Amino acid sequence: GASPMEAAIATLAGMGFKRAHATRGLEATKINGQYQVSQALNWCLANPDTSGAIDGQAVKRIMNMGFSKQHAENALKIKRGDVEQAALWCAMNADPGKAEKKAPPKQKKNMRGFASNTTVTSRVSKGGSRKPALTKQSSAQGRFARHIVDTPEKQRKRKAERKALEEEYEKGQEALKKEKTVKATRKNAHNGSGGDVKMRHEADPVLAAVKKRQNTQKQQAAAKALRAAKAAEEKKQKELKARNAKRQQAESKFQGVQDALDYLVKNYSVERVRETLTLIIKVGKRILKDPTEPKFRRIKLSNARVQRAMVRPLGGMYIMRKLGFQEGEEGAVMFMSQPDTKSLQAHLKTVEKSLNRGATKLPELFREAEAKGASSEFIVFAATELQRILAAIAELPGSVPLRSLETAKGSVYAERFAPYKSLVTALSELGFEEHQNGRYVRLTKPDVAVLREAVGDLNREIAARTLNTRVAKALRGLLGKHGKAKAIHLVDKARACIGRIQRSPGEKRYWAVDLKRLFDANDTIEYSRDVFAGLGFTVKDNEAEWGGSDVNGLGLALAHLDHVWKAALVAASGKQ
Repeated sequence: GASPMEAAIATLAGMGFKRAHATRGLEATKINGQYQVSQALNWCLANPDTSGAIDGQAVKRIMNMGFSKQHAENALKIKRGDVEQAALWCAMNADPGKAEKKAPPKQKKNMRGFASNTTVTSRVSKGGSRKPALTKQSSAQGRFARHIVDTPEKQRKRKAERKALEEEYEKGQEALKKEKTVKATRKNAHNGSGGDVKMRHEADPVLAAVKKRQNTQKQQAAAKALRAAKAAEEKKQKELKARNAKRQQAESKFQGVQDALDYLVKNYSVERVRETLTLIIKVGKRILKDPTEPKFRRIKLSNARVQRAMVRPLGGMYIMRKLGFQEGEEGAVMFMSQPDTKSLQAHLKTVEKSLNRGATKLPELFREAEAKGASSEFIVFAATELQRILAAIAELPGSVPLRSLETAKGSVYAERFAPYKSLVTALSELGFEEHQNGRYVRLTKPDVAVLREAVGDLNREIAARTLNTRVAKALRGLLGKHGKAKAIHLVDKARACIGRIQRSPGEKRYWAVDLKRLFDANDTIEYSRDVFAGLGFTVKDNEAEWGGSDVNGLGLALAHLDHVWKAALVAASGKQ
């Protein structure tokens, strides 16, 4: 371990003292060979280090905060010229050079018209009489004083204000006196000791008018509140009637629980659907756990959660009726008299399958991108890449690298999603958010159930679109018109071109493909144009060229080529 000397120096250095200064303090306060850290600290404070220059402006800034010059200089030396740290040090350590402040003189009387920091005290003159004297008190900051200028105009203004206040005070006293008189009169009349109460009321017409006006105002306010409450109730009943009519119209088209679930998924948000179905599953499972418990088979429809998750969404009450519930007590509750556990269990399984349905709007967003000009191949490649990403995150949701996508040029994000706003929206819907000023997007809170549902949607989207791409159509046409041999020749050449670029993406001589030289001899050049264009190449006349940035897309293109080629062979053999 460190020696006692080094430990003591480290302690003082942590307080802001230089090593040389701390060493001198420890040597000066050493007793019987033992180093005294507390004594050395006092010595260092009493003997500041003068080796460094002190900024005069910094000293003034700290002195303006109320500290002495010596204290400020000590702090700046300790904190090596850092004004903020020095000021904090001064506030946390006592100021040895600052004298105690004297108590302010006792205030005798405040004079109207003088500033708030001026009081009048008395002093004894040589003749023994007392004379008033103006004493300046410190301002809110404790450093500045004001000059007082009292002009005749200000004096007249003060007198007018004083007179107005006195008149107002007298009027208030008179009104208070009248009120006390009326109260006493009423009390005497109530006790039978007074005269005619009606006459006494008539004796004060002002008070009677005030009371009448107050009663009128109260009646008007009460009537207004009643009208507002009545209007609100009518509006509520009207909305309820319209909602019930809409519910009956929608539910009349349902043929079963599945239809109601489809309607919920189509017309409500993912969160709303999940909330509704989660509550229905919870109620059903409690009944299955204990079918004989009556409280599990009774639901109050006035409950806020039941209203939000079950009553308001169209289809929620329909599903509950299909589970075996019926309304009672004039629509205030739903109850189940005799639970059919088999039917209930079957319906709950159907509901659970739809719990995460519609968790993503990926099919709609892909169709929107297609409407904006995205090719079928582009959609398939984007869906394939996203399916791979989401499947990996679902397996390892805690992996930050898997949940992060760079947005730089040539990245998966830039090539697969950024060209179309709807695909960027698809990532946002899944929970991806921008980080570090858009340098990458990250899925911060992955929901595994939603991710798996999204993977299923993507698989269905890929399967539906793969056989309708330009590559698939070209290969099917080639097989049907020219036979298997020429089709194999085209597929092999396309694989070879993509493989060369993958192995040496920096070799630009591999980027260009002369379609005429490769395919004109066997009359497959027209099909080759469609195949290479569908694989991501730019085709002009009889030449196809790779863009040079989407290296990842080459692998997707090669996988797509293999997949559609196998499907084309299967389809051709089936026709034969």
